[in-house]
Amino acid sequence: MELYQGEAVRKPDGTKVQYIIRQMTENQFDEFNSFQHRIATQLEDQTSLQPLTDEEIQYVLGDGGILLGVYAEDQLIAARALLFPGDDEENLGRDLGLSYDEQMRVVHQEISLVAPEYRGNGLQQTMAKVIMQELKFTNTYFEHVCCTVSPANLPSMRDKFKQEMVVVDVKDKYGNMPRYIFYKPLKQKIFVDKDSYIFVRTDKTDRQKDFMASGYVGVGISRTPMGVWLAMARLKESV
Repeated sequence: MELYQGEAVRKPDGTKVQYIIRQMTENQFDEFNSFQHRIATQLEDQTSLQPLTDEEIQYVLGDGGILLGVYAEDQLIAARALLFPGDDEENLGRDLGLSYDEQMRVVHQEISLVAPEYRGNGLQQTMAKVIMQELKFTNTYFEHVCCTVSPANLPSMRDKFKQEMVVVDVKDKYGNMPRYIFYKPLKQKIFVDKDSYIFVRTDKTDRQKDFMASGYVGVGISRTPMGVWLAMARLKESV
């Protein structure tokens, strides 16, 4: 079933192509896995991406999540996944200190992939809107969305901030690799205290942890000649 149609510009020739977004199914396991491998091996810093395992792909393509594929000229050019972690030990609700019942209401935003020749078309953001709308229209059970992002993966961080997610922790994951833990409640809005902004370089994780322990969260990212900075602020209950 087609969920969205759009137009993208293909590099390097600048050709405009039409694309469609649809939900992938179990018989597209090999297609997605091959695409994921292609994108992962092209990254300069391969530690910035945590690919889905074969078991996770099968789980998501079953009834354990949602996997969207973006197709142009009958070729897979982008993909994005949601995963329902349930009582898995990797459920990020544990990192947030949620009760067991609330952990069962957690959704993970998993991998988001775009072929190099189609980057710059806003496909990450478009897929994010479509997949979260699909979740909203098909399942009202979930209350929390979480994900992990490498501090080195700036495009993915910007993608999460555009969705109004916030960084609530930074921890070593996946074999002692640093990861930001992003969070957003699905049924209420987050309000940021704009008078509390501070900026901490992304390589100063201990400093960030100190601020998070005192009530700050990460709300944005910026690159300057002096490095990459995490914007942090306190939250408040309303505008």
